[in-house]
Amino acid sequence: MSTNIFKEKSNNPTKYRMFFNYNNDKTVRVVPMLPEKFSVTVNGKLTSVDIDMFGEILHRGKRDAMTIEFESIFPPVYGKNYCSCLKKEFKTPAKWHEWMMKLLNKKNPFHFVLVGGPFAINIYADLALYEAYEQGGDVGAIYYKVKIREHRKPSVTTYKKKNNKKAKTTDTGKRPSNKTTLKYKVTAGSGLHLRTGPNATIIALIPNGKTVTSDGKKNGSWYHVKYGSKWGYAYSSYLSKV
Repeated sequence: MSTNIFKEKSNNPTKYRMFFNYNNDKTVRVVPMLPEKFSVTVNGKLTSVDIDMFGEILHRGKRDAMTIEFESIFPPVYGKNYCSCLKKEFKTPAKWHEWMMKLLNKKNPFHFVLVGGPFAINIYADLALYEAYEQGGDVGAIYYKVKIREHRKPSVTTYKKKNNKKAKTTDTGKRPSNKTTLKYKVTAGSGLHLRTGPNATIIALIPNGKTVTSDGKKNGSWYHVKYGSKWGYAYSSYLSKV
């Protein structure tokens, strides 16, 4: 595999970067060499229904989870002409192999980030495939292939029978509040970040075991919660309903 494409960024190694992070970004791993080819596959949901006397009707639903595939190298030594990480971020091939094997067995998803390119990917994902091998001529290097699947937490909508009874009123004649209030306990050992939005700016660190309140709002796998006097978004995998 040629490394000529990496020479352009040798003077600015932080422009193009790829991360395999974990534990709410407490553990950061910067890929040492970017792949020459990067594949992103997204399948749409299109359902066809035939209706008598009318014809075919197409209904589009939500897309499938994103699939990312690429292959690259874990080089044995740091080189400013081909590495996309800083020297202090460089890990040996053995360390990288150990890390990728751990991700395959992790219960929670890892944080996959690609910056500097047109894709600009920032998702939580599961490692579906990791294939590593050595190749003659590159002593100490590990060649590898990966397949990554976007992590999505399923949501279930339940049917509730409509109640035709009139709403109860208080003694003052005011309608009672129907605002949803939920409580969650933080289960992240190193604490959980409170952000201004999903994967956005960090505004607080919620200690493990602390209880937060929520108004029931969600954005994908992120819950809108309040810690102290601050409202923000926290990743739902580390929140347990009280």
